[in-house]
Amino acid sequence: MFKEYDKAWAKYEESLSLLPLPIISWEFYQIPRAEQKEFNEIQKYWSQKVDFAKVKKDNNLSVIVTDSDFKIVFASSNVIQMNGYHHKELIGNSPKMFQGNETSLETTKKISKAISKREPFQAIILNYKKNGATYFCNIEAYPKFNSEGVFLNYIAFEKTA
Repeated sequence: MFKEYDKAWAKYEESLSLLPLPIISWEFYQIPRAEQKEFNEIQKYWSQKVDFAKVKKDNNLSVIVTDSDFKIVFASSNVIQMNGYHHKELIGNSPKMFQGNETSLETTKKISKAISKREPFQAIILNYKKNGATYFCNIEAYPKFNSEGVFLNYIAFEKTA
């Protein structure tokens, strides 16, 4: 009886067209957790924290954080949809990397003035994607300070305008 069952089961398994899949599907869970952990590490000294999970609920919103030298230290993984750059490619670069010949000098001066005064700003600017195509980017940025009032970072919330 078991021999017949084993043969029938073997025949059944052969008739299936199943393909084994690698366990890459866990990435949907791991990336947000790793991203959240990385973001929390950056903001641990900020006097006012940001709820990254709440911000990420808006999938059209990208988050970019610069250090006090205005080099990118964090970029959310969804930034690739906006400008074509993988978030890891941005680390260590200046946000000026998105600007080009057609970017408004008036807008960049407005942003530079706010940054030099360590003030929040909002602007719509013509930026360039990795492939050279242009897009309008709506940026809302805030300086971040520690509890002693020392400037640490700028955080920018960006989306295609």
